[in-house]
Amino acid sequence: YQRASTGDVPEDCRALGDAPIDRIIFRHMAGFYIRGIPGEKETSPPPEDSTTSITASITPALIVIDKEVPTCNCWTAECNYCNNVECTVQQDLITSNRGLQVTTQLKWKKLNTIVLYDQDGKSIGHFRWSLSAIYLTGCIGCRAPRALKRARAEGKTTWVFSLKDSVVQIKINGEVLYELKLVGECKEVYGRVRRYAFHGMTCEDTFLFVPSEMDTGLFWETKPNMIAD
Repeated sequence: YQRASTGDVPEDCRALGDAPIDRIIFRHMAGFYIRGIPGEKETSPPPEDSTTSITASITPALIVIDKEVPTCNCWTAECNYCNNVECTVQQDLITSNRGLQVTTQLKWKKLNTIVLYDQDGKSIGHFRWSLSAIYLTGCIGCRAPRALKRARAEGKTTWVFSLKDSVVQIKINGEVLYELKLVGECKEVYGRVRRYAFHGMTCEDTFLFVPSEMDTGLFWETKPNMIAD
């Protein structure tokens, strides 16, 4: 940390700027994480009070809290019908070992639809699937394998969509039930996926928000029961 020279700071602000900083207090940030780096010298802990604080003497750590978050439909005026980048979730699915975990009720005709975008929020295509079919815009259109039909749970089913190393996968209970490696133009196009949103799903369905891999737009942060409690 380096202070600005006093010549750069208005006189009425210097008293605040010259004050010693011995703590940082975080509020209204449930579900987020911090990385603490200790200073060169140890500092004595601040007096205990009723407010949770994090001091400069904290050891390096990554606080990660995974959380189930509603998969609200992006096909709304507020989200500019899936064209508002603030309604997307940012995650590099091409390198992620975890993929995207979603919990929905699987049906024969109703499609679970994930809109895929590049880093700038430009739509690349849709991944859609049901118990009867699987689609990836311009690249996949096939019947769903029987294993997917047998694996669905009563009520809602938790499943994982993965694009790791350009291999499209659907997993349930850790078992790969559908897999196809993208090649050629399909590999090139979907290799640019860095964001996604949910289309046609309801806020009663959920996905697992993983702070160590994901980031969200302002839409998610301003809604009750979303990322921020």
